[in-house]
Parts: sequence; C-alpha cells; structure tokens
Amino acid sequence: MVNLELNDEQLNIISKACELLSRIYMGQLEEVALLFSDLPDEQYQELVDTLKSLKSIIKVTSKQSNSGIRDENIPEVARYAYDIHQVIRHYLARKHFPQGGAAVHFDSPNAYGSLSLPTISE
Repeated sequence: MVNLELNDEQLNIISKACELLSRIYMGQLEEVALLFSDLPDEQYQELVDTLKSLKSIIKVTSKQSNSGIRDENIPEVARYAYDIHQVIRHYLARKHFPQGGAAVHFDSPNAYGSLSLPTISE
C-alpha cells in the first residue's frame, strides 16, 4: 500500500486526467479538444474535426460509435483509470456536499477493472 498526500485541487486534477485517459481509450478523442476550448472557434472546430478523423486509426472497436468502459476490447488500464476517477469524484462530491445530491458524482463507485477500488482517507 502506498500513501500520497494531496489537496482537493490535486485530487481533482488526477480525477480529470484519469477520466480523460479512459475516454481516449474508449474512442472519445474529441474530449481532448475541451482542454483547448479557449481557442478561436475556427481553430477549435479544426481540432475537433482532426481528433474525430483519428478515431478510425486508433479505435479498438466499431468505428461507428464510442465504446463503453465495459467493452471487452477496451484495455484494462482504461478501466483502472476510470475506477480511480470515480473514487475521487465521489469523495470530493461527498466532502463538499455532505447532504448528497442527484448527480452521478454522488453514486457509489463501481469497479470496472480487475483491481480493487482505491480508497481515500483523511
């Protein structure tokens, strides 16, 4: 077991990075464009179009749609990353809104990878 001390902002960055990694493996390449949403409209659209055109090159499943995290062709590393994202997202949601809410952030994380879900403690 390894311990790593992080503040909420650092946890949020790790969560976003893990989510992006899992989405890329699922073929949702246009999610990368959101990192550059401050580009001028024309450049942003060119980036989105370019990323979409890459799907046919790196897609591990059907070119017609994005794969889900449960798809058997999605690498296990994508599921691990998604599991980490879920745990952090849930922890931060509960920490900042202990009364709960209806958003997916409040749903208990499910393990999609073959590893146990990570835990967060203060």
